[in-house]
Amino acid sequence: MSHHERSRGTKAGVAAETAFIPDVPAKMGRGSMFARERHEPVPHDIGAAVVAQPKREGVGQTGMPRPTTPPLPSAKFKLPSNDSRTKTPATKASGARKVGPRVRGGDRSHYSEEGKYAPEEPRLLPGLQIQRRTFTPAELLERFGDTDITYSFVNGSEANHQYRKLVQKACLMAVLKAENDSYMSLNRDFTAGASTTSPRKVYAATPAEMPAEAAADQKRELLSGLQAATTSAPLNTTSTTATTPFSHLSCVPSLLRPVLGPRKTFAELVKRVTAAAGHGVDNRDRETDELRHSLRSVEQHVRWHRGRVVMVSPGHHPTWVDGAKNFLAGMCGGARVQALRSSGTHLRVTTVHQDAVMPYGMRLTVDSHVIEQHLWRVRNMTPVHVYMNDDYFVNRDVAITDLFNEYGGTIVRTERGILQKGVLGPPSGGTWSEGVRNTHLFNIMELDVLREDYLPEALVAMWDSLKRVNRSAGAAAVTAISVPPLDEAVDVAHQYEPDPLPGKSLIPRRPRRYTTHAPFVYCTNMFRFFETRYEREFAATALRHRSRKARDLFIPFVYNAFIMARPWQASPKFLPYLLELHRSRRQGRADAMPPTEIVLDNVDGCGPASLLSGATESDCVFAKFLNDLTLNEAVVKRVRQVNPLYFNINAGFSSAEAADQLRRFLHGKFPTPVYLEEEALSRLFGDLMALPVVGVVSYEEGVCPLVRSLALAFAGHHRGGVRVSVEQHGGAALREARAALGHRVVSAMPAPACAYKEQVSVDPAARGESVAEIARRAMGEMRGGVELPSTCGAGGAGLRVRGFVVDARTRGAPVRSAAALRDALAVPAQTLSLEDFRAVAVGPSEGDVVLVVSREDAEAKAVHWVNGASESDLLVTYPLPVEAYEDMGAEVRWSVP
Repeated sequence: MSHHERSRGTKAGVAAETAFIPDVPAKMGRGSMFARERHEPVPHDIGAAVVAQPKREGVGQTGMPRPTTPPLPSAKFKLPSNDSRTKTPATKASGARKVGPRVRGGDRSHYSEEGKYAPEEPRLLPGLQIQRRTFTPAELLERFGDTDITYSFVNGSEANHQYRKLVQKACLMAVLKAENDSYMSLNRDFTAGASTTSPRKVYAATPAEMPAEAAADQKRELLSGLQAATTSAPLNTTSTTATTPFSHLSCVPSLLRPVLGPRKTFAELVKRVTAAAGHGVDNRDRETDELRHSLRSVEQHVRWHRGRVVMVSPGHHPTWVDGAKNFLAGMCGGARVQALRSSGTHLRVTTVHQDAVMPYGMRLTVDSHVIEQHLWRVRNMTPVHVYMNDDYFVNRDVAITDLFNEYGGTIVRTERGILQKGVLGPPSGGTWSEGVRNTHLFNIMELDVLREDYLPEALVAMWDSLKRVNRSAGAAAVTAISVPPLDEAVDVAHQYEPDPLPGKSLIPRRPRRYTTHAPFVYCTNMFRFFETRYEREFAATALRHRSRKARDLFIPFVYNAFIMARPWQASPKFLPYLLELHRSRRQGRADAMPPTEIVLDNVDGCGPASLLSGATESDCVFAKFLNDLTLNEAVVKRVRQVNPLYFNINAGFSSAEAADQLRRFLHGKFPTPVYLEEEALSRLFGDLMALPVVGVVSYEEGVCPLVRSLALAFAGHHRGGVRVSVEQHGGAALREARAALGHRVVSAMPAPACAYKEQVSVDPAARGESVAEIARRAMGEMRGGVELPSTCGAGGAGLRVRGFVVDARTRGAPVRSAAALRDALAVPAQTLSLEDFRAVAVGPSEGDVVLVVSREDAEAKAVHWVNGASESDLLVTYPLPVEAYEDMGAEVRWSVP
């Protein structure tokens, strides 16, 4: 598939301006944006919320907005005088700043803050030059019309998701303890590969600088429930029916207990899980067709959009998407179908398994805050992306200027309510409000207390240890700082502690507001910055928090705070510049810093943002459906009366009547099906789905996950045979390699092993065989095939497809290092379409081909794979048997590390 070009250069004629010292705020945008999150909202009457628009005031001679509102108090917190975070070698440290917030608007309860585009204290950042540009609406549309729309989607009634939830709920502490014990048992420093005398254990570490009360809170958080989950017996190391891995974890999900005994079949297990999914789904994950109607609302009201729609889920694809169109239309729809792209019609919806963008070794999670931290890692994400929950809806026509201001900056939409003090959240559990205050505390600390030139010495030491800093031999010593690899996050979480938040509350220096429930427009580079600068914080949360906690970082609040205050930090040049600045200061030559230019265009730094707050300015309505049908009718009436640009329907109901009421309302609002809902191309698609799939792996442990991954890859439509070839290396098996190389990361979640039907065969393959050789051998004489019609573009017309090949071989196998082990296995982790494959000729004629998707093509084709070091790693992603390929009448066996 040839994806849209992601990088955009500066266009001739586009106005540019450079900021050196004056801090001129960005102008307010007028329109709307895209929000998210199913958080509990700040209560307000959506029907009566009518707020006067603030005047667009000028800028005084000093370059500062004329104050019309009393400033908030300065940050009431002072770090100890010996705390390195307040010290600047080239300047006198003064602790917390005393500068008041820059605010505009009418009365105090409803003022707006405009985003900055230059540093607040430029003297601390010598040589840093910030440029911003202005764009016309037409230029904005040309640059950002292909912005990706990314949904988070959870169908609570899907069986694989339900299985993970059952294990997570009953056995999480035992699983985490088993995984931690395995990690720490080798007593080895992963960065050096040598033994250490006192490894830093994540469940016992207490940084010396941490206040005693904070250390005690953290220790309680980490040990809560873990000590009760004893795992004195080692994990079983073979598939077995005599006992289950749950017995070794000393826990059993109660709903699975009846099917865990001897002579229980896969069918009984799956039936039990499916029944639990149907009855136990919570309001948050209930499937009531919101996603279908949300996409309808986008196609109905965002007609200029020509980018991708990507849905990130725990492995389930929307059942209402027509498989034939989704697989074929992008290449074989013909000129008439291709022309639909220009009017906002989407020819494909790609579902990506969330595990493909989550850190290795920490994928068993239902913490949506942690998952949201990593959604930007969807391959080929555009410089700006729109993030939506499935219960966000577009209610009126949206213009490009509803998403971007004149500087290309994202428009931030918030509630009217202003956040007050930031407070450290409780060590475990906690409410949504406590989580908001905890995130607010983080934002105050990073943006109000710490100066713009602050860089933790411990973080720099970690970068050096992990070889994240790439230095050139020339005058500019620092060239780049690598974005943290997902495979190393588990090591960072175990061995590097983040700086603790203060135990006392802080008052902000500038106003920040509650996020609203609407689509969010995100500058992608800001998330790269978060992942790099706050790698320790993100990794620690991913390891320790597997469900929502008050000490999570709530991403919408973090993004809004940073994009309004420091959009230039998002530039890939900024952290290398800061690193070089600190090095120059240590050498006493800070004044000699060479110029570093950052352009706020979303390709380099992020565009300066604009903020719209309150129901009237933000043009957003939050609503909630309950079991009370009369109250729900009032909600419907208010949405119609207010007629906002965006609205959200939060699910607070459990009755079938309320679900039907919501469906009727949404169907009446968005009655027109999207192109992908209507059946077409079914005969060609059916013929293709009957063709065989040939898989090829480097290790036998990759066979079962590969077979199960086909259910998502082909969205449940494939019904042909599966033939998997396993490369023969003449060396150690993967299990032996893990033992020899001291592999530390174990996925302790129990999952059923595979038992194949007759249409699945597993055979050896010689090392180094080509795809064509493997395909010819696996398919024999390869009679028949499916001819692609003349409507297929990209050279596909007339090709005779003999089958599909999933090439999951490991480059450089057999693996010879502990780092390579984590990538020893990989399987597809998304729905596939025809453009994801490349044609490989297999004869006898030139037009006889197999369609190949391979790990080698993952980056070029933007196809997502999930990796691991063992079968158990990958069965966290695909835990349950697939009826199309597996013998459901066979007795249950278990795959364990």
